[in-house]
Amino acid sequence: MKKAILLGIMFIFLGISSSFAATTQIDSLIEKLVEKGILDREEARSIKAEVVADEKLLREEGLKQSMPEWVQKTKLKGDLRLRYQYERKKNDAEAQTRGRIRYRLGLETKINDMVKVGAGLASSNSSSSNSDDPRSTNQTLQNMFDRGSIRLDYAFAEYVPAPWAKIVGGKFLRSDYLWSPTDLLWDSDINPAGSSVHLEKKLGDQWSLFNNTGIWIMDENGKVDRVDPFLAYTQVGAKWKDKNKAFDATLAGIYYGFNGIEDILLDNRACTNSGLSGSSSSCTGTLIYDYDSAGVSAEFGINKPLGANIERLAFFSDFIHNFDPEDDENGWATGVKFGDAKVNGQNQWQMKYQYSYLGRDAFPDTFPDSDRLGGATNVRGHEWIIEYGLAKNVILGLDYYQDDVIKGTKNRQKLLQADISFKF
Repeated sequence: MKKAILLGIMFIFLGISSSFAATTQIDSLIEKLVEKGILDREEARSIKAEVVADEKLLREEGLKQSMPEWVQKTKLKGDLRLRYQYERKKNDAEAQTRGRIRYRLGLETKINDMVKVGAGLASSNSSSSNSDDPRSTNQTLQNMFDRGSIRLDYAFAEYVPAPWAKIVGGKFLRSDYLWSPTDLLWDSDINPAGSSVHLEKKLGDQWSLFNNTGIWIMDENGKVDRVDPFLAYTQVGAKWKDKNKAFDATLAGIYYGFNGIEDILLDNRACTNSGLSGSSSSCTGTLIYDYDSAGVSAEFGINKPLGANIERLAFFSDFIHNFDPEDDENGWATGVKFGDAKVNGQNQWQMKYQYSYLGRDAFPDTFPDSDRLGGATNVRGHEWIIEYGLAKNVILGLDYYQDDVIKGTKNRQKLLQADISFKF
């Protein structure tokens, strides 16, 4: 009681005085109370520590309240990745090594209780033939310390009219509006443009249903008599977890409707779909299919399968089928991951293996993982990933690809990436 009363008096005094003067005078007051035997030395140390902590809180709260409301509701996030990359193809005389960096910075601001806007910047390889490549935010270290460039990564507005629904427009983060357990079809750096809706409704404690639907603008052809290329998609899925949270599963089916891409040449292609010839930088021809397709995605997880040493074990897979061609129309990937569910802290770890098979015309070759033979189709191969937390938000990663073409002249690629990532 004695200590509480004294603290109350001191905090009132602190609140009406300047911080430095108040703290100095409170220290003197505490020393006087110790001299008169009202407080012992340990109580004095404890009170001083609490005064310092509360003074810091008052100072931070005062600074926060002095800022505009939109600044108070703004969050910053970002990451820096340092990479060493080794690449070798069987038919090439020499291997290629690269030093690369990636920097991303994003912010989100709540406009009101239902609307937020977000924007992000990312590094770009200004020296490459395509510095606007949507499948890469790497800056290769070359050309005598050139500065590289920073590009718009995303910019969106999101409306949340109900806890079970959200709508986005602009250029946005794909993972929030399309569930995909592998990178078979979509490179992780691709942020689509257009609009999407995410609906998710819980059915009791164990089940929930979700739907992702959207229209993504792919290009503008500038012709009045021809529709601009776009993608319309819808994904319907279900999530389940058992009562003891030992098992969980997600299953989803998806339909992709591509419009206006038949008989044209898409930007950022790998030049491996039927009708195309040459390389990605000097590609000729036009697409002969429209690539309307359907697929299934699944993941099954086991929490703590071997006790505390492994937090989660999960099996995952993707399948896609293009309705148009009679051959090379399927793609699939399957794999397993185990360790910590996420690697963010010190000594956390995760290992992952994935096998991928993507037929020549299973999907447009503008979207798959660019590290798998340059984002090509007509590819199959293996991928191993290891991540380890060196410290909080400091992650060491090793990613190894071994891929080759399905049909045609064999030229197996081996690609190793060693990364250190810093998140904030």
